[in-house]
Amino acid sequence: MKKLTHFKALINYHKTEKGGLVTPVSTGFRASFKFPFELVSYLGVQTFTENELIFPGDSIAVDVTLIGAELFLGKLYTGMDFEISDNSGIIGNGLITELYSK
Repeated sequence: MKKLTHFKALINYHKTEKGGLVTPVSTGFRASFKFPFELVSYLGVQTFTENELIFPGDSIAVDVTLIGAELFLGKLYTGMDFEISDNSGIIGNGLITELYSK
C-alpha cells in the first residue's frame, strides 16, 4: 500500500559546520519533523522530485509523508514552519507550501 503525500515544503538543510547533514541524502530519507505547537515529533519520509541527491546547505522543494500522524494532519496549514532533526540534532528547517487533500 502506497502512503499518500501529505504536503509539499521548502526545506533548508543546514550546512555540516552548522550541525546539518554530513553526507548527501536521496528520496526516501527519513527524519523527525517538529511543529511549533506539538510536543511530539513525527517521522517523515521525504521525496525529492527536482534532484536525485540533496547536499548539506541545499534549499529545495520536497514532498513529505508523515508516519503515524493521522490525528495531527488537520492542524497543518500552508505557511506553517517546522524543524527537521535526526539522531545528531536539528539538521534543517522548512515551511509548508502546499497541502494535499486526503
